[in-house]
Amino acid sequence: MIEELKKRIGNVVEGELLSKYTTFKIGGPAKYFFDAKTSEDLVKALTVADELKVSSFVLGGGSNILVSDSGFNGLVIKQSNSNFKIDGEKVYSESGASVDAVLNATLDAGLIGWAWAAGLPGTVGGGIRGNAGAYGEGMSNVTESVDLYIDGKVTTYTNEQMQFSYRDSIAKHVPCVIISANLKLTKGDTAADRALVKKYVDHRVNTQPLEYPNPGCAFKNIDLKKIQVDKDRLLKKMEITEEEWQTSTKYGKLPTSFIFDRMNLKGKTIGGAQVSTKHGAFIVNVGNARAEHVVMLMSELKMRVRNELGIPLEEEVELVGF
Repeated sequence: MIEELKKRIGNVVEGELLSKYTTFKIGGPAKYFFDAKTSEDLVKALTVADELKVSSFVLGGGSNILVSDSGFNGLVIKQSNSNFKIDGEKVYSESGASVDAVLNATLDAGLIGWAWAAGLPGTVGGGIRGNAGAYGEGMSNVTESVDLYIDGKVTTYTNEQMQFSYRDSIAKHVPCVIISANLKLTKGDTAADRALVKKYVDHRVNTQPLEYPNPGCAFKNIDLKKIQVDKDRLLKKMEITEEEWQTSTKYGKLPTSFIFDRMNLKGKTIGGAQVSTKHGAFIVNVGNARAEHVVMLMSELKMRVRNELGIPLEEEVELVGF
């Protein structure tokens, strides 16, 4: 199979360690690995994998994923297609472009509207797939259309067709890969947005455990519009006041970091995986963590929160190769 892949795609290698490409620094080897430098390379690799019936996984910036200790038994395609172009208020971006790079370029071009994305880890494609966001905003607010590889061809989906919701989109529920996207911003006072960018980056540095390898937030915050909770039970169990509840849920979500803090779960450790003592929403690799350590820790956290608060936690990280 490796010779056929090399013949049809190009420089495919075997046994590439995936921990080198993830922000968690965890993960075993890929059976086959290909670095797609362009969108054309990406589409070709996906097409060939389909034709040869080889399982494939597209790896973007390596955040928001946990790769199995045994790796991935198929073709991992590294998304290195990172070109983007700004035309007026519209931005065309390939899926492998980093959010930070595109954000900074749009500010230089006099465009505003997504300062909240400052410091967001990962790529434009990954951000759109998971509708990444902060401060009540998300990629759905700036995404006009998306080019998806779906059913063996590239098709353009509108914002509405992407079915965006909190940390979610159609790309998480049907077999497809984001190839590129068109973003829509507005002309405006970049000084104000630059000030916000600095504020948000400083906030991330001061409040998030960036000194340790991590994938980003381990669990989704609780969307109070979708998940019914027993508020009285929560106030009692977490020993919080009505004022603290209102403050913590001001964006319509109950943050998992708030829950773990109030349940004294920060610092909980299994193997090399730890609930960050700095920010409870993060599970960090404090030294030689294995994927199995992370899975066991997440399972225990889910059980504790379900049993004590009656709340089902949902992973924000994607499990790969399990």
